[in-house]
Amino acid sequence: MLSRKNAVTLVRALGARPRFAIIAGLLLLTYVLGTAAVVLMPPNSQTAAWWPAAGAGVVAVLCARKQRWAVSALVGLVTVGSNYAAGRPLPLSIAFGIANAFEALVVGEILSRGTGAPALARMSDVARLLIATVAGALVIGVLAGATVGVLEGGQVVETFVAVLASHAAAVIVVVPPTLVVYGGAVARSRLELAAQIIVTFGVVGFVFSPANTLPLAFLSLPVLSWAAFNFSYGFVIIELLLTAVLTVELTAAGGGPFASAEVAGVSVTNQMLQVFLIAQAGTIIFLGAGRLERERLAEQVQTRGELLRGGLVGVQVGLLILQSIRFPEVRVLLGNDAASEMLDWPALAGEVDDLGPGGIVRLSRRDPATQIFDAYRKTGLSEERGEFTTRVGRRVQYFLSTRNSEFDQGVVTAQFVDITERYEAQLANQKALEHEQELVDQLRDLNRQKDDFVSSVSHELRTPITSILGFSEVMEDAVAEPELQEYVSVIQRNARRLADLVEDLLELGSMSASTPAKDSKAVDLHEVIRECVQEQSTMAKSRGVIVTTSLDRQSPSVGSVSHDLSRIVSNILSNAIKFSHSGGEVDVATSCTEEEVQLVISDTGPGIPPEDVERVFERFYRSPAEALRVIPGTGLGLPIVKSLVERHGGRIALTSDHVAGGTTVTVTMPRMKSSA
Repeated sequence: MLSRKNAVTLVRALGARPRFAIIAGLLLLTYVLGTAAVVLMPPNSQTAAWWPAAGAGVVAVLCARKQRWAVSALVGLVTVGSNYAAGRPLPLSIAFGIANAFEALVVGEILSRGTGAPALARMSDVARLLIATVAGALVIGVLAGATVGVLEGGQVVETFVAVLASHAAAVIVVVPPTLVVYGGAVARSRLELAAQIIVTFGVVGFVFSPANTLPLAFLSLPVLSWAAFNFSYGFVIIELLLTAVLTVELTAAGGGPFASAEVAGVSVTNQMLQVFLIAQAGTIIFLGAGRLERERLAEQVQTRGELLRGGLVGVQVGLLILQSIRFPEVRVLLGNDAASEMLDWPALAGEVDDLGPGGIVRLSRRDPATQIFDAYRKTGLSEERGEFTTRVGRRVQYFLSTRNSEFDQGVVTAQFVDITERYEAQLANQKALEHEQELVDQLRDLNRQKDDFVSSVSHELRTPITSILGFSEVMEDAVAEPELQEYVSVIQRNARRLADLVEDLLELGSMSASTPAKDSKAVDLHEVIRECVQEQSTMAKSRGVIVTTSLDRQSPSVGSVSHDLSRIVSNILSNAIKFSHSGGEVDVATSCTEEEVQLVISDTGPGIPPEDVERVFERFYRSPAEALRVIPGTGLGLPIVKSLVERHGGRIALTSDHVAGGTTVTVTMPRMKSSA
C-alpha cells in the first residue's frame, strides 16, 4: 500500500518551531514571487501573466495543522506587501491581498476537508485538486475583477478571466509537487530517464523558442505522457513544474505559438498560455494518478491472489477448478498439491501453464476421477457429492459444483477430502462386528448344544438314580446287620447327592429358557424356612454352626411353583452353613410390607473377595480364594437361586466383607395375599 508521507504531511508532523519556520519560509517565497510577478507584468496590464505566488500561499496554508485562516491572513498581508513594494497603490494592494487570502483559504480547506492530510495518490485526490483549483480561481477572479473595476475603473471581465487563468495555472502547477509521494523506482533504466529528460526539454524548448511560431504546443503532451506512464509520479510532477516555468519564460521572451495570439486585435497571449498550462497539467496529473491507482489495485489484486492461491494450495483439502473445452479436454484453472497427491496427478503440483498450452489437458478416461467428472457432466446437476477410490487406492470424498447447468459451458469446482483412514477404520470396524457376530452366533449355538447335552444327560441319569434310591430303601428294610445298614446309608446319601445334582442340571437347562413361573400358588414362607432349617440341622450340627431365626410376626405368603421356594431357601441356607467355620452363626430373618417380603440370610464365614462378588451368580463360577476353594461345590447353587427368584418376579442381592468376614444374601419377592 502506498505511503501518505508527502511534503505537506511531513511538515505537519514536525514540532511547532520547525513547522512555523517552514511556513514562514513559504510566506517569504510568496512575497518574492508576488513582487517578481508584478515587476514582470506586461505594460498597460492590470494583472500579471502568471501568479506562482498563489501556489506558494496555498502550500503555506496546507502546512498548518489547524487555524488555517490565520495562515491565510498572513498570506494576505504578504501579498499586500509584495504588491505595494512592486509599485501598486496601497488600496489596490490591500484589495488584492484580501482576495489572495480568501483564495488560499478556500483551496486549503477543500484539499484538507475530510482527508486528514491532503495527498495526490488517487483519482479522487486529483478530482479534489481540480475542484479546489477552480473554486479558488473563481474566488480570486471575482474579487480581482471587482477590485479593478471599482478602484481603477478597468475592465472587469478581462481582469476576471486573466486572474482566474493565471491563478488556476499557478495552483495546479505549483501545489502538486508538495502533495505527491517521492521514492520508488524513478525509471526502468537510467538511459531511458536521460533520454526522456533530453527529449522533453528539447521539445518544449523548440516549441516555445522565439524561432518557432508554428502551433506545435501539443507536442509537449506526448513526451510528458511518456513520463507519466513510465516514471515515478514525483518525477512527473517535478518535470511538469519545470516545463511550465520554461514555457512561461520562453513565451514572455516572445517565443512559441502563443506570443502573438490575438482575438479581434487584442492580445490573448497570457490567457492562451494559462489555458495551455491548466490543460497540460490536468491531463498529465490525471494520467499519472490513474497509472498509480492501477498499480496499487494491481498490487492489491496480486497480493490477494497470492494469499488466496497460497491458502488454497497449502490446505489439506484438495481443490481443482476446471473449465471444460471438449471433454475429456479441460482447462485447469487452479489445482493444489493436496488434489495432486489424492488423484495422483503430479502436474497439478507445478504451475498451471506447465500442464500444457493455456493449462489445457486431456484427461484419461480410465482414471476414476475422470469417470466422476464424466458422470457429473451427463447428469446436468449443479451440485453433486459422493465417494470414490482413486487409482492409487486412496478413498476420497468429493463435492462438485458448477456455475452453469451445462458442464461443457461452465467452470467446475471440485473439492476432495482424503477419508482413507476413516474409511479403512469403518471397514475394520465392520469386519470386527461381523466377526464378533459370528462368534456370538457360534457361542450361542455351543451354549444351546451344551444345554441340550446337559438336559439329555440329566434325564438319562434321573431314571437309574431313582432306581438306586428305591432299591436302597428296600435294602434298608431287609438288612439287619449294622455293617450292611451303614453301607446302605452310604448308598442312599450319595444317591441323594446325585439326585440333587441332576435336579440342579435340569434347572440349569430351564434357566436358559427364561420362562416365567406359571400356576403359582400361595406358599407360607415361614413354614418353608422352618422345614429347611430342620433339614439342614444335621449338617449344621456336624459343622458346629448355630442356626438362628428372626421371623416377622406376620406369616407372609409368596407365590411359588412346586418346591421352588424351598430350593431358594435351602440353597442359600446350605451355602451359609458350608462356608461358616466351626462355632460360627447363621441367621435367617424376614420382614414384610404390604407389597413385598424380604428374606435375609447372613453368616459369619470368611467372606467373598470384592472382585468375586459380582461373579457369584455366574454358572459354574468358583472363587479362586483359597479359603473358599476347599469347600466342595458345583458353582450352580446361587445361579439357580437367582434364576428362580427372577422367575417369580423377585430380586436378589449379595454383600460380603472379605476383611472382617461375613456374607449376607437378601431376597425380595412380591407378597401374595393368602386366601381366607
